[in-house]
Amino acid sequence: MMFVLSGLNACTSTGLHSTYYLGTTSFHYDHSYNAYSVKLNGQEIGGGFGGGMNTSLVKLGAQQVTWGESNSKKIHVSKNTIYLNRQDLKGKKYLAVHIYPDDSVEITTSIHWPLADPRGMESLKKTSLDLK
Repeated sequence: MMFVLSGLNACTSTGLHSTYYLGTTSFHYDHSYNAYSVKLNGQEIGGGFGGGMNTSLVKLGAQQVTWGESNSKKIHVSKNTIYLNRQDLKGKKYLAVHIYPDDSVEITTSIHWPLADPRGMESLKKTSLDLK
């Protein structure tokens, strides 16, 4: 087994089941409730609209994203599946899960601290207007 360390990023290569350790966070773009306990493949990641960060094991392949809803006991499951490959994670330090009002998600990776994305910010504006 080979270990390569680079800041927060570490890769363990075991063939098809390669894993990476990345700083993880999430952004939730719906004012109707607060998301909590955001999980990537069953492991809790950071939240707080990018303000909280965990170091998480991220595997290649299909990613399952789940989260809780603050004003009920509802557990959300992303309605789409994101697939990560080596190129998505190679040399990256951070992974952000972006959760949209329709329960779809996007995953971004970067070498710099993640930021909210334009689609999400547009969703926040729309849900703000819907609540008025």
